[in-house]
Amino acid sequence: MKEFMDKNFLLSTETAQDLYHNYAATAPILDYHCHINPQEIAENRKFETIT
Repeated sequence: MKEFMDKNFLLSTETAQDLYHNYAATAPILDYHCHINPQEIAENRKFETIT
């Protein structure tokens, strides 16, 4: 019996599995949602880059 949440959970086609495992899985997560003050965005404030 197939596990409910295996490594291909929600990846129902071979194409989806290939794209996820060979490309997307190692890509960084980009979250464009933020809590920056709109005034700072309007003023094009530069933020320190943390490495």
